[in-house]
Amino acid sequence: MSNVHLFPAGGKSAKPLRKKSRRPKNSNSIYGPALLLQGIDDQPIDVLDAIIQAGSLYLAHPGQESTADDLAAPCAQFLRTIHGMNVLTKAANVLIYQAQRHPELTDQEKVNWLVQRTKTTHKVMRKLDKMLPTNEFILSSDSFGPDFMAEYATNAAMLMVSYFAEDLLVYYDENFIQTKKDRRKVMMIDFRDAYREVIQDCQIHIGAHGFLMKELASAQRAINKVMKEL
Repeated sequence: MSNVHLFPAGGKSAKPLRKKSRRPKNSNSIYGPALLLQGIDDQPIDVLDAIIQAGSLYLAHPGQESTADDLAAPCAQFLRTIHGMNVLTKAANVLIYQAQRHPELTDQEKVNWLVQRTKTTHKVMRKLDKMLPTNEFILSSDSFGPDFMAEYATNAAMLMVSYFAEDLLVYYDENFIQTKKDRRKVMMIDFRDAYREVIQDCQIHIGAHGFLMKELASAQRAINKVMKEL
């Protein structure tokens, strides 16, 4: 068992984004006292809050206006999703580290599952990052193809990262909420449902993308057949 490294910053990455608050600043006082776990650097971490705040880095809010930078950067939402995933990865590493420090209190099979889920999410995100066109290529292209690729990669990334967030909440629920170590059950449920709504929306978009790609592939085969006969 080992900790998972953060997603590497590649050529498409931008400067770190400012953290946006998704919830009231005094939410801990509303839901209950925070549970702080010891991080790898010995700093206390509120893992539940970190999982929630990760969503605020890449999920759009009703009424939130796009900035000029967002409009000029087609890949901005994908990059925000990477930032969110890295926050989730840090939270996962704290949970893994906690299990390593107290193996007698933790189901090691579930910890191994958490490690594998983290690595799987990173693997898919690397694949999506590799296929994502650059902002420059998208903006300079006369075709809608690069825009479609960016839209698909972004929705797929948001789907994978939101699934990852939900998995972390499931693990956290079993180990800290149900055991009464953390009494912020309502807080966990509220934001778990928010992630599930994102997952549902992204699945709808991915389904539409899949239909389009199937139709495009069928049309391409027909065109290739005709071209061979000319």
